[in-house]
Amino acid sequence: MIRPGIFFRGMAMGAADVVPGVSGGTLALITGIYEELIDTLGGLTPRLLKVWHQQGFVAFWQQANLTFLVTLLAGIFTSIALLARLITWLLDTHPVPVWAFFSGLILASIFLVLKPLQQRGGVQIAAFVAGTGVAVAIGLAPALSSLGSGATVFFFSGMLAICAMILPGISGSFILLLLGMYQPVLEAVKQGEITLLLAFMAGCAIGLLSFVHVLKWTLHHYHDTVMALLAGFMAGSLLKLWPWRISGEQGLADRWLTPAEYATLTGEGSQLALALLSALLAAVLVWLLYRVAPVHNVAQGS
Repeated sequence: MIRPGIFFRGMAMGAADVVPGVSGGTLALITGIYEELIDTLGGLTPRLLKVWHQQGFVAFWQQANLTFLVTLLAGIFTSIALLARLITWLLDTHPVPVWAFFSGLILASIFLVLKPLQQRGGVQIAAFVAGTGVAVAIGLAPALSSLGSGATVFFFSGMLAICAMILPGISGSFILLLLGMYQPVLEAVKQGEITLLLAFMAGCAIGLLSFVHVLKWTLHHYHDTVMALLAGFMAGSLLKLWPWRISGEQGLADRWLTPAEYATLTGEGSQLALALLSALLAAVLVWLLYRVAPVHNVAQGS
């Protein structure tokens, strides 16, 4: 049975994945479908072929939860195809309010991710701090030299980026930036280079199906600790989302500034009021998404 809203949640995830510093996994957490997504992907095993052979295609489709997955993926890829140009244009022309919006989105989400946790001891605090540290380290990491732009490079870039995309707070787009592959991938989308895009998607599929089993097992056995770690990833990503900064080549080697310094160096004004309004709007949006989400990220039976 098709569930209204899954396609639009996918579109939100796709829009987030286009932006360096924002993770589609964060949107999955905000909208309450993160654990269903991980469980569904983790359930895609050869055992399902036996179900198909013995019980038929309908049973295979239902046990694999493919209506949910296909609808979500359709939303993700539709969003990437439609919004890649718009989002890059907004980041080029109105960076401060756009980054402020994403900052508000993430900041509000951290509290809602931590809210349902039943265990809040030293282990969870340590996990949160560790997640924050890892995300900050990734945000400060120097770029690697470009690896090229062939199908093989697209394949392995997809494998690495997808692992980050599924983790809240660690942006797959930013991993592509570090690899020097963000611009080539965006250009492939814009130009419709099917061979390169198929190689990238194949890498994403293999990387995701390999990584998601580990994530599924840890969520089922150490739920609250893993969620605290993911919240830490989100907190650490705020460094990369600071609105008043000047980016180096391809969005790397950022200079973090105060609003006044930004206004002086760019001559564009601090846009402080607009930034605060954007962040507040994002926080309200997160709260509304959380209220209407059919499932919240709480521990499930293993």
